[in-house]
Formats: sequence, structure tokens, C-alpha cells
Amino acid sequence: MEKSTKFSIDSEAEYDKLLKWIDTQFDKNLNPNTTEGKRLQAALLLIKNYEDKYYPIPLPE
Repeated sequence: MEKSTKFSIDSEAEYDKLLKWIDTQFDKNLNPNTTEGKRLQAALLLIKNYEDKYYPIPLPE
């Protein structure tokens, strides 16, 4: 993931790219208190927001 500041995912391609980046970061066992760890946390929030918007899980009936 680039080091620029971006606060939304604007396409499915960006979503897929970010998911791949997150997967590589998990393999590094990052400390959440480092810059890279905080970047990973921010990316996870972006993914959650995107999935909540485009892949909502319906409530049980």
C-alpha cells in the first residue's frame, strides 16, 4: 500500500489490492503501536466500511 493518505475505497479493484496488501502485512506480525501497525489498522477499517456498504450481512429473521 502506498504511503499516501486515502480515506475510502473507490472501486472493487482498489478493494482487492488492499486485501492483498493486508494479507502480506499479517504475515509480518506487526506491532500495532508502530507506524506500519497503525497503517494496517486503518486499512482494516477501510475494508470494513467498504464491506458494510457493498456486502451487507442481512439480519436474521
